[in-house]
Amino acid sequence: MMSPETFITGLEDKSYAELLIEREKLLEKIKEFENSPHQQPIFDIQPSLDTRYKCNLLYLAKLCELIEKKYKG
Repeated sequence: MMSPETFITGLEDKSYAELLIEREKLLEKIKEFENSPHQQPIFDIQPSLDTRYKCNLLYLAKLCELIEKKYKG
């Protein structure tokens, strides 16, 4: 997984509306993890589901900062 800084760098040129779409995609991934039973998968997933969840939360935090900057204009 990429760092939150690298993630946000790829989104800096997007419009406010496009950033809101990216936010919704991240929220869907986060909700999917939070609403699923936390069982170990039969096969080994790298990075783990927990790591993906944590990264998505960090990405969301950075994305919200960028959305605020775009909103302020």
